Amino acid sequence: MKLQLLSLFTFLNLLSLAQNPIFSCKGFKTLLPEATATNSAQALNTRSDTFDILKYTINLEITDFTNKKISGNTIVRFAPKLNGVNYIDLDLYKLTVDSVKLNSNNLSFTYNAGTDSLLHILLGTNYNTTDTLDLIVYYNGSPAKDPSGWGGFYFQSGYAFNLGVGYSANPHNYGRVWFPCFDNFVERSKYEFNITTNSGKRAYCNGYLSKDTLFVNGNRISTWVLEDEIPTYLACVAVANYTHVSQIYNGVQRNIPIWLTAAPADTTNLKNAFINLKNALAGFENDYAPYAWNKVGYSLVPFSSGAMEHATNIAYPQLGVAGGSTGLQDLMAHELAHHWWGDLITCETAEDMWINEGMATYSEHIFFENLQGKNAYKNQVRTNHEDVLHFAHIEEAGYRAISGIPHQYTYGKHVYNKGASVAHTLRGYLGDSLFFVGLQHALNTFKFTHVNSTQLLNDMSTATGVPLTNFLNEWVLGAGFPHFSIDSSSVAGGGANNNVTVYIKQKLTGAPNYFTNVPIEITFKNAQWQDTTVRTTVSGKHTTFTISLPFAPTYIALNLDEKINDAIAPDYKTIKSVGTYTLSNARMTVIASAVTDSTFLRVEHNYTAPDPYKASTYKYRISPNRYWKVDGIIPAGFKAKGRINYDGRTNFSGNGYLDNALITTTEDSLVLLYRKNAADDWQVFPYYTKSMGINTDKAGLITIDSLFKGEYVFAMQDKTAGLAENKNLFEYSVYPNPTNGNIYVEIPETINGNTTFEIINSVGAKVLTGNASNFFVVDTKTFDTGMYLIRIKKDNLITTKRFVVIR
Repeated sequence: MKLQLLSLFTFLNLLSLAQNPIFSCKGFKTLLPEATATNSAQALNTRSDTFDILKYTINLEITDFTNKKISGNTIVRFAPKLNGVNYIDLDLYKLTVDSVKLNSNNLSFTYNAGTDSLLHILLGTNYNTTDTLDLIVYYNGSPAKDPSGWGGFYFQSGYAFNLGVGYSANPHNYGRVWFPCFDNFVERSKYEFNITTNSGKRAYCNGYLSKDTLFVNGNRISTWVLEDEIPTYLACVAVANYTHVSQIYNGVQRNIPIWLTAAPADTTNLKNAFINLKNALAGFENDYAPYAWNKVGYSLVPFSSGAMEHATNIAYPQLGVAGGSTGLQDLMAHELAHHWWGDLITCETAEDMWINEGMATYSEHIFFENLQGKNAYKNQVRTNHEDVLHFAHIEEAGYRAISGIPHQYTYGKHVYNKGASVAHTLRGYLGDSLFFVGLQHALNTFKFTHVNSTQLLNDMSTATGVPLTNFLNEWVLGAGFPHFSIDSSSVAGGGANNNVTVYIKQKLTGAPNYFTNVPIEITFKNAQWQDTTVRTTVSGKHTTFTISLPFAPTYIALNLDEKINDAIAPDYKTIKSVGTYTLSNARMTVIASAVTDSTFLRVEHNYTAPDPYKASTYKYRISPNRYWKVDGIIPAGFKAKGRINYDGRTNFSGNGYLDNALITTTEDSLVLLYRKNAADDWQVFPYYTKSMGINTDKAGLITIDSLFKGEYVFAMQDKTAGLAENKNLFEYSVYPNPTNGNIYVEIPETINGNTTFEIINSVGAKVLTGNASNFFVVDTKTFDTGMYLIRIKKDNLITTKRFVVIR
């Protein structure tokens, strides 16, 4: 399923369809209020430990479009898993229950449709594990839509259809809005649908059409059968003046029917929009597993906010095929991919929704790789990951793990986009061959059942022989990202024997601990572009790597092929002539004015704090969250400018939120700092031009008039930001100073009670706070090298001291 909030579609038009897929879940701007759970039992899977639901037979009349009502019954076939059971609880939401029968006998039940949606049925006697029962629930009413506007049952523009999840519902499963069921992810059942329609309308459901009867009174009963078991949220019905386009896909194991269902006027557009459907099927069968279902189906519905992956009968938006456009290929592929990720294997709980949605989003990248090649895949991965680094933590109140996601963010950016980003990194860990071996093994192990993150990664580890415990703990169960950079390098020897040592530094962006045993590639290039790439593993804050090379490198790069999605958004260009080059992923435009030889230019937009000042005083407050690095093979005579934007606005477009922590008022004090490398200190870059426009809009353009190798960062001139001591209020001691370990702080005994401390680094960010006693210890082992302030606060008194951390 791909989602977008309804408020974002107010201004959509058909032009935007071709330019930017509106159904992508990328770019949530506001999360809707969470609905109250209708009953705590719904959020649990425990009922499936007591009963096995074998089959739902759903017999409904969907003919009353005026009053938007359904009526009929559902037969729930089930078997107890325990002896002596005498009641069963089913989920049913805001419908009227007429009666409940078992073996033609009326049963007693309680049901409050408006409050708990739990249908409590007394079975009349005790039943045991040897029994199989057919319980019939007769009901009618107007089925509900989710309060968010996404999910539930719709009567709209001559269509009646369901979307199997409720965006704000708790739980998100939304089968209960149109039939009584166990509405959870773990209970799987077979289905039969007998849907009565009239006025020329036809019903399309999961599975295959086993019988279709048109009566003289104009009523039609369509019988659909799904023999593969699915959870309730994947069950579906769609009713309209439908017809369908029938095709055949020659699959790996058998021929598979394709039914593309739409109003007659839309069928041509539908066929044109789905021109690459068979390519997507072939790619997913090759990469994942043979298609397991009895048909491929898409039904157009008048819903403009996404699609829903109902097994074999995907609910797909009419606007997605408007004009026969092929611009929404990612949506088509995403929904199809759910027939492996979500339908074939399903997350055990909503907290692991990345297994469904993150993998389906990643499958979009796979689709474009199979269709257009590796560069198309890499561009998909880049764009997705940059969006995650930029917005995910802002939209969802912090850096989050993709597993254990809170209910209100189940269908958010961490699940979809970061989930896809983590899947790409897992491919980098395992390599292409083992990655797909692992996925194929997991799909076979857990097919037609549920799985959690730990089970999935453990199974892939078993299949590939590669330990994935660190990956699971750090990338799946842990928040944030690592950031890897080359701190320095050295070359000894010469000629054909160059011993090259690379010192790698790891920083953290929103992550609690350093990552361990991360496989990362190092690429060495000389001036003639001869190169060697090797793979090593990095752990902790510092890693040293040494290699013997037949040449002396002029350029060394980490992760040049971007197989690991860390906290960097890189881009590179081979420049052979003057001109303007847009490095969109790195958020820089390069204007080359003189090119004497081919130039390999790589720019990194780093989503992490830059190194602090080395000097003891400074006049500028550095950006706390980003900087650029320019590197590559740049011959003499190459001249270029660089353009970068600053933006302190809090909006979810363009460069919004990138500098809001730095630019808090006007931008007239903004400067550009520069250093050649990690051994250098930051200083104001002498060759740049600032284009502010309106001084108070917090947004503008910096033109780097002479682009050099090195690092660039925004800073604000702030005369009060230097690490100055204040000794006027009360004295205290900080020692040893400098320190490479602990510092000890002693405060006079006369200063006691309600005393706190905070430690601030040289870019003005708080790194530690706490309560202060007359003697306490601070461990600085995780601090970067540099100057720090420690501020002691007592009521209205604040006294500061400096200390230096060395390594």
